[in-house]
Amino acid sequence: MVNSYIGKNNMYKITSQIEKTYFINTTSRYVAEFSTGKREQVFEYNGISTDKVDYAVLKIKFFEDTNFANSINVKIKYNDKEITAVLEKNPFDLSFMCDLKHLFKGNSIQILIENVDDDFVSLECVSTKWQINYDEALKIGFKALKNFIKQNQCECYLTVGYEKYNLETIYFWIFNVKAKNTSSKNVVINVDDGEIVFVS
Repeated sequence: MVNSYIGKNNMYKITSQIEKTYFINTTSRYVAEFSTGKREQVFEYNGISTDKVDYAVLKIKFFEDTNFANSINVKIKYNDKEITAVLEKNPFDLSFMCDLKHLFKGNSIQILIENVDDDFVSLECVSTKWQINYDEALKIGFKALKNFIKQNQCECYLTVGYEKYNLETIYFWIFNVKAKNTSSKNVVINVDDGEIVFVS
């Protein structure tokens, strides 16, 4: 139940990105992430939330520098079909990314990176195992930062993060609020019990 300070419709109205499902697999050469949800059609981190569209983004980050120039070709199996996508290099973290630009359905996706993989690699939809889904995480984030949200014109983002501890991967929701005329704030939320890990 959303608190009375902000209705559910308005909560979604000022949220510029909601990561709804999250897939991942780590090989000896790279980590592959695939996420779906809704986000701003024209991204601008400015405290103002505009029109949203569905997205389905594939991101591949190699552990070592590669000889690839600015793009790689990846075969993708999903929604009972196979396509070839061109992933462009992100200059900020040297990963390769593409947006499939339409709604993804299902809990299965496989990829094959040309000149890297010998066979298709399956990505696991880990978000289906979490006790706290994106909608619940969004409500927890709004409640934690309700005073900041009430006092500022702002936009919100809900994404997935993870940290590796020895052989275990710990996932969490990251709720970010960007105010138009001031700094941003973050809430990190446990995906298993909804506990707030920290606020910054």
